[in-house]
Amino acid sequence: MSTADAQRTGKTMLSIRDLGIEISGDASHPVLKGLNLDIPRGQTVALLGESGSGKTLAAYAVLNLLPQVARVTSGEILFQQTDLLQLPAKKMSHILGNQIGMVYQEPSTSLNPLMQVGKQIGETLRLHKSLGRRAAREQVLSLMELVGVPDPRRRYRNLPHQLSGGVRQRVVIAMALACRPDLILADEPTSALDATVQAQILDLLSRLIQDLRMSVFLISHDMGVVAALADRVAVLKGGIVVENGDVRDVLKDPAHPYTAAMLSGDIQGGKMQVATSITQTESAPDACPFLNDCRWARKECRTATPEETIIDGNRMVRCFLHTQTSVTEGME
Repeated sequence: MSTADAQRTGKTMLSIRDLGIEISGDASHPVLKGLNLDIPRGQTVALLGESGSGKTLAAYAVLNLLPQVARVTSGEILFQQTDLLQLPAKKMSHILGNQIGMVYQEPSTSLNPLMQVGKQIGETLRLHKSLGRRAAREQVLSLMELVGVPDPRRRYRNLPHQLSGGVRQRVVIAMALACRPDLILADEPTSALDATVQAQILDLLSRLIQDLRMSVFLISHDMGVVAALADRVAVLKGGIVVENGDVRDVLKDPAHPYTAAMLSGDIQGGKMQVATSITQTESAPDACPFLNDCRWARKECRTATPEETIIDGNRMVRCFLHTQTSVTEGME
């Protein structure tokens, strides 16, 4: 189902509208500018971009957990028609863990190092579902089995440091799923894992998403992860979404030079590696965010970011290079 269709039929789980975020310091500067994103029920939508693009701040804004140096300057975040940005802390705490689950990129920072992992999963159940200790334990064991934790009864009593990185991440996923939330936020869910374990966790997440029909907001700089899990992808550069479409269309025929650079391997370790072919000069505040890394930058790219252009009925791109044919052809 398209984003527009989801909006019309009321089947959007999360709707981010005109979200702006800035970082304060010696001089405040915007890191997210007018983000618009819809996550339909039962679909996975990825926000893809290199390190520092603003994607993780978008996720933490949904959770109302922005760091003190960051603040929302505009917009709304509608979760089942409720603006999360306007909720008091008590109501937000009821939603987190219960209706919205979180899978963090580094399990060691999201687990209490002094508490048995089984009890940590059970805390969420006891808090939101008012379960007794015995009933919670049985559900925890079932969850641990669901996410593939080996020998759940023994692992229940382990502390986080006694588990491998892959098993710790399975525990984090079990915590996120404990209350069968309507939405999962997954922030770089495999980036802290080695390649073999990453493949296992991706396979697990893919199966769970399909079996449980979850809505997922995926944050990643890895196109491979996005290809494995997402239905749609929004590509973020310099706080602006430069392309948004069905993940298969974006992978097959990128409509923005930045997306093409990501697909060609010019972004490594989450950072752009390619040098521009134009002389870098001072540009206007509204210049294209990819200007200084783009081989095909034009004069107009220095002064303005293109307006959103809809192509193929359900795909958006911001690029002066865009024509009726593919941008990839225009870049050859």
